Amino acid sequence: MQLSSEKLNELGNFFDSTYVPNNLPGYSVLVHQDDNEVYYYQAGEIDVNRKRNLNRDSIFRIYSMTKPITSISIMMLLEQGKINISDEVEKFIPEWKELSVYQSGSFDNLITEPIKRKMTIKDLLMHRSGLTYDFEETSFVQKIYLKEDIKIARAKEKLTAEQYIKKLADIPLAFNPGEFFNYSISTDILGFIIERISNMSLEEYFKKNIFEPLEMEDTFFQIPKEKIDRLANCYIYDQTNDKYIVEDDYENSSYIEKPSCYSGGGGLLSTIDDYMKFCTLLQNKGSINSTNIIGSRTAEFMMSNHLEDNVDLYDIAKGKWGTNIGKGVGFGLGGSVVIDPIKNMSLRSKNEFSWGGAASTLFWVDPEEKISVVFMTQMLGNPLSQEIRSDLRNFVYQALI
Repeated sequence: MQLSSEKLNELGNFFDSTYVPNNLPGYSVLVHQDDNEVYYYQAGEIDVNRKRNLNRDSIFRIYSMTKPITSISIMMLLEQGKINISDEVEKFIPEWKELSVYQSGSFDNLITEPIKRKMTIKDLLMHRSGLTYDFEETSFVQKIYLKEDIKIARAKEKLTAEQYIKKLADIPLAFNPGEFFNYSISTDILGFIIERISNMSLEEYFKKNIFEPLEMEDTFFQIPKEKIDRLANCYIYDQTNDKYIVEDDYENSSYIEKPSCYSGGGGLLSTIDDYMKFCTLLQNKGSINSTNIIGSRTAEFMMSNHLEDNVDLYDIAKGKWGTNIGKGVGFGLGGSVVIDPIKNMSLRSKNEFSWGGAASTLFWVDPEEKISVVFMTQMLGNPLSQEIRSDLRNFVYQALI
């Protein structure tokens, strides 16, 4: 089936009338099919007060859309024989040999017990490690992260990677590795492991092995001075006054300064065209044009569902993924995988590989229809984020004829 350009035009019309007035300062969407651009649309502003229009080369904080890039990097090291997904994490982080798991108690009286089995690289890739995020209210351990300032997925970090690793050695896991799915700093830990194996910073590793080969010239952890004027403001939803306010202004953005450590879980900036190059790499199973990054079998393995026993995220996830949005959705080695579109109550294709970012960005790669989509905006805490993503998919797939 082919996408109709005429029907795709309905997407922009709907979003302009429904979301731009109240929920999105500006957005852009890029759709490819069979590696060809079939639709691009932009609307709104990247800076409401200064009236800076959103442009095709606008630069966005992609937050957790950094994660699949880190996963690809792990797959590259796997192909080189430097890591296996079955490896225990303590092989690369010996500081974590004596991890414990939280049972009960409070800050002054923590009750823990030894973990039942060792944490593996696959646990990190699948957010089944027992780690958490400071904002995931799924365990008392989240409160410990807040108290100890474990906030890795930020642009300007307070601690180095080694300091984070040392701190986390003394904080219990929220659950035993493999027991649940819980969105977490796991991918940041993978970034630290990549640095230890490669003897390179994550920034250097990404640049040499992914960004330069794919000609992703506008993707980085720290924005160059000459490109600052293209950086979008990042907004956050103000629940009290029901409006969005500036969370990170481009002129004094934290992304201007070099971070103390590089967040493989959420630290990158990118453009819509740069990220589409990465999606094309995924769509073509590890290659783009004549450039090969990983083997096709490795790419397929990474983007396959790795949940076992016919369970989905609804069955095993803590937090929002344990709600209806997790129905019919599995998980690969770095992103969600649709396993049952009917159970998911959506028009999505089976085996769609996808993930989003905290500022309401989204990508997906549909191998069945050969469709790749990147959606960019800059809106944290958007109460309509799931509705936006659902509508986006509906308007893309209604255009198939």
